[in-house]
Amino acid sequence: MAIPLNPFRGSYNAIILIRIQSFARASRYVLRLIVFLYSFVASHVHPFWIQLFYFIIIDLFGSLLLMVLKPADPDLKPRYVDMFFLSTSALTVSGLSTVEMERLSSSQIVVTGLLMLVGGEVFVSMLSVFCRTGKQSVAELTVNQVNSADTELESLDSVSTIERIESGTDISFKDLRKSCLKSLGSVILVYWVFFHVTGFVACLVYITIIPSAREVLEGKGINLALFAFYATVSSFANGGLIPTNENMAIFAKNSGLLLFLVVLVLAGNTLFSLFLRGAIWALNCLLKNEELEFMLKSPKEIKFDHLLTNLKTFFRSITVLGIMGFMITLFCSLDWGHPVFDGLNWYQKVVSALFMSVNARHAGENSVDCSLISPAVLLFIILMMYLPSSATFMPVKEDEEKKHIGEKDNAKGRSRITSAASMLILPQVVCIIIFVIVACILERRRLLIDPLNFSTLNVIFEVISAYGNVGLSTGYACSRLQKLHPEMICTDKPYSFSGWWSDEGKLLLAFVMLYGRLKKFSERNGKAWTLKG
Repeated sequence: MAIPLNPFRGSYNAIILIRIQSFARASRYVLRLIVFLYSFVASHVHPFWIQLFYFIIIDLFGSLLLMVLKPADPDLKPRYVDMFFLSTSALTVSGLSTVEMERLSSSQIVVTGLLMLVGGEVFVSMLSVFCRTGKQSVAELTVNQVNSADTELESLDSVSTIERIESGTDISFKDLRKSCLKSLGSVILVYWVFFHVTGFVACLVYITIIPSAREVLEGKGINLALFAFYATVSSFANGGLIPTNENMAIFAKNSGLLLFLVVLVLAGNTLFSLFLRGAIWALNCLLKNEELEFMLKSPKEIKFDHLLTNLKTFFRSITVLGIMGFMITLFCSLDWGHPVFDGLNWYQKVVSALFMSVNARHAGENSVDCSLISPAVLLFIILMMYLPSSATFMPVKEDEEKKHIGEKDNAKGRSRITSAASMLILPQVVCIIIFVIVACILERRRLLIDPLNFSTLNVIFEVISAYGNVGLSTGYACSRLQKLHPEMICTDKPYSFSGWWSDEGKLLLAFVMLYGRLKKFSERNGKAWTLKG
């Protein structure tokens, strides 16, 4: 029996074909728009603005998320200014807090951990490498090339061309540098994943098998896996936040845990250049890769801030270790028999001094009460917090190639927003002085009523800690207030000194933290200002 033909099938197929063609045409238009916008942003927008909007958007989203999530303590009614401050502190890896960490819920702890994860120096640097790789790819893929991709054959030809270029056949110097950027991004990604995975596993194993560490967390009702995740992320990102009210001071006798976190802190910031170069060298020995070898021999061609020459890597590492050594010597010689080290044996004192010397540069985790540290050591810590992680003592000069490259970029307008504006803008040290003055003006009432807590030194310490994205704080002691005003009722709170500031003061510190996180873009500002006659 013959099956009757459907007279509508042909028209139905024609309609489907028309819709597919319309969708393909619309897709090409969308692709052109995406390519144009990405090319415009990558080519015309300065990295400062890209990072600024990156931090602002994530910061606002994080603060709103912290407000929506309910804290573990039902009596805690957080205000938005405190959640915004905490979100900014976590994202800029500053480590200051105006709320008690143990009163936050596990979901809020996870949010702050994720903020530190995406705000850490290694992660942001990795994103910048991937953006540069995409920028070069977009520059090669012009709008005309997109328009010509109307047929599948032409698309396949384009793909095969790209694959042939990336495969290494007849590769040019420009293609080699582009390939090196891709390899560098992959290396940093593996580096980032490796330290987080090994850090989490090692920390979890330690707090599980060591009774003293496990009992502390169980007594506080903190999940062991959550603590291991948070401590690993915070240490590697140099975030400074820990889900205990006492930070790492409650683990001062767990020297093994402190030493392990020291490695994460160094690998995540101050010695990132040394660890990265070591990772590239090890991979090159294993894989014998052309791109890896080129990165080792010609790091200046890659133009990545943390990939340095052998000589500069050596001097930067010596600078970091030298500052650490001086801090340990000064700390132990002045505070060895003081209350700051009460209850610790000689080995635990040395490890605690090492832990503080590492964290005072950028991380902000503390194993002692900073308010008990002698003034001379506090002043040196202020200097350490002011110094950027890239600070290097280098008595031997390298060639001037990098200088010429920088001048060439300045001429093209890509290294600075504008050279004239950068010269007229105030230097960083002057901005810090202005921040301190404004803070003293905003908190002038507390400076008069409570001069022991709100001393000028403590205000300077807090502002420098926020600017350096460190997170160390002298805290607040009600006993000092009651010495002057016995009639006043005060309850000690285990959070940063800035938690006692006014809302205006907290917002000022939030701005200082963001300014400090982007300070690499203003390090050469103010050259028009001079002290010479």
